[in-house]
Amino acid sequence: MGGLAPVAAGVRRRPVFGWPIVKHTSVIKRILPGSALIGAALAVVCGLALRTPLGDSWVNASYDSLYRFGARAAASPIAFILMDNDSHEILGQPRTSLWDRKLHADLLDKLTADGAGLVVFDVFFQETNYPATDARLADAIRTNGKVVLMAEVSSKMRPLDNATIEPPLELFRAAAAGWGIGQAAGDTGALIRQHWPFYALGGDDIHSLAWAAAHTLDPKLGTTADQQWLRYYGRNGPGEKVPYYLALTNSPGYFREKIVFIGNWPRLPRDPGSPDDDKFRTPYTAQTGEAVGGVEIMATTFLNLLHDEGLRRLPPMAEIALLVLAGLFIGGGLCRLKPLYSLLAAAGIFLAVMLIAVTWSYYRNHWFPWLLVAGGQLPCALAWAWVSQSRRVAHFLEPFPGYTVVDGPFGEGAYGKVWLVRNTTGQLQALKEIQRANFREPGPYEREFNGLKHYKPVSSEHPGLLHIDHVNANEAAGYFYYVMELGDAMDPAWEQQGQPYRPRDLAGVCGRAEGGRLPVRECLRIGIGLLEALDFLHQHGLVHRDIKPSNIIFVNGRPKLADVGLVRQASPDSTYVGTEDYMPPPPEPPGSKVADIYALGKVLYVISTGKSAKSFAELSTTLVDKPEFLRLNEIIRQACQPAADQRYPSAAAMLAALRAAQAELDAGGTNVA
Repeated sequence: MGGLAPVAAGVRRRPVFGWPIVKHTSVIKRILPGSALIGAALAVVCGLALRTPLGDSWVNASYDSLYRFGARAAASPIAFILMDNDSHEILGQPRTSLWDRKLHADLLDKLTADGAGLVVFDVFFQETNYPATDARLADAIRTNGKVVLMAEVSSKMRPLDNATIEPPLELFRAAAAGWGIGQAAGDTGALIRQHWPFYALGGDDIHSLAWAAAHTLDPKLGTTADQQWLRYYGRNGPGEKVPYYLALTNSPGYFREKIVFIGNWPRLPRDPGSPDDDKFRTPYTAQTGEAVGGVEIMATTFLNLLHDEGLRRLPPMAEIALLVLAGLFIGGGLCRLKPLYSLLAAAGIFLAVMLIAVTWSYYRNHWFPWLLVAGGQLPCALAWAWVSQSRRVAHFLEPFPGYTVVDGPFGEGAYGKVWLVRNTTGQLQALKEIQRANFREPGPYEREFNGLKHYKPVSSEHPGLLHIDHVNANEAAGYFYYVMELGDAMDPAWEQQGQPYRPRDLAGVCGRAEGGRLPVRECLRIGIGLLEALDFLHQHGLVHRDIKPSNIIFVNGRPKLADVGLVRQASPDSTYVGTEDYMPPPPEPPGSKVADIYALGKVLYVISTGKSAKSFAELSTTLVDKPEFLRLNEIIRQACQPAADQRYPSAAAMLAALRAAQAELDAGGTNVA
């Protein structure tokens, strides 16, 4: 603060809040006397405001963060039998139609013989035109004696008081130990945090599939419960996952005493944002990049109910009281400290609140949205503490002067994070930040910066190179960053739809293509564009050293070599950097032009076959009879020769070979793969 009110005569002047009393009175103290009281009031109001729907994102983030610090192990042995992509293909069961129920019957016979403890079908068995196989399945269900079946909700109204329930076919219902609604507390694609285990519809108790399964094992399980938040059981789920086709042939006794959940698995689990039936996010999706099937949500809820492990928030009045006490303590206390000490105290409070909340939820069945305190009340109180003690608000230097972070990071690797930023003219760009603290030794940090020094001067001289617009370093803070042109978005309408930006890289394009591979003509176009840029880079005495699909982005539809931090002058290099599957085999040293050619050959192999680089030179049987592919494959094989002297001697030579292959296709009018 700038000053305090004058002190009465005869009263000894003393420091207040760590600042000396001066003869003049600040404007803030005249208008808002009692800074500690004001700070406490602001913190309390902030916490209570965030407890309303305005703070739902804070509440959800508090819950999600609990799973970044570990999770309990499942208390019962769970096994998932998944109707996944491989099982659909190997067993000849299209995703668009019902499975052959003879397979389900055979599987149940296997589980019965193994002595499985419980079998839960997250599969809706409705009426079919195959009475014989239906009867066979019903007999298998009856023989097992511990099978729980799924019912479906035809009208997804919430609350479900007026929803229409479609139970399984009476034939199966009569044979099963129980049945329940297979419905998560959210639509397909949502992050599932809560579950309502019990419904009362039309005077009859209609339970969830998870409750019906838990009740089968524990008939004393209660029939009423409050709304619960799910307790998840780790990044890999609560049990082992077995593809359906393997479960049929597993060794005898494999499923003994295990609780078996059978259900669908998403077609594209590693693309959580893509549309897919029965696919949900969990708090671990942000870490793993993978979604899960509804069967895992049901199994998680089942374990929560069976072992009474579901999480519950505190009663509303208890939560409000806790926020009021926290606001009074934090808001009133930080104002009594000097700015530096208040910052250190705030950091300590943040860590303490986080650790207490995480530990409490781990060992108990309650949780508290701790970010309402640590992420809401604490910054509010800290800001007021600084304002109340200075004439001007202290502010930190901008981390990226001239650039405003819009979203992100949308990319992160061993060397740094990539942010979406907007420059002073309003243009969206990509900014990569490299922190010295990320490395134990200075070598990688300096190598990335030196790579930029070599690359930036030539980046704007060829249309196939990713243009570097700006490089800046803050040595005192221990980081540097560079700004580059932004690649095309995987979803062109991401801004209009309010979705996060995701770059359109070659790995993502192949991931969405049928079979994970691109047509030969497109492979040639991409290869030619990349080799034109690589040849230019090599002519200037530089090598890329990390060419792979995820490091190739599209800008206005043109493929460009990205992630240029490893660029350096071409010379044999004893530093083993790059991506292993795209590096030539030892003892050839990395860092040469022919090593770049090898990596680009591997890229063409991956995008033209749909296989991983590790599988080189394995081919699909659907490709070996296609002459246009075999012509491309000849080029790939020469580029990827283990011996460096047997590869193309230069990028220009490989470029000429690809152009010749493209001309042959254009002249012959050959149909492409």
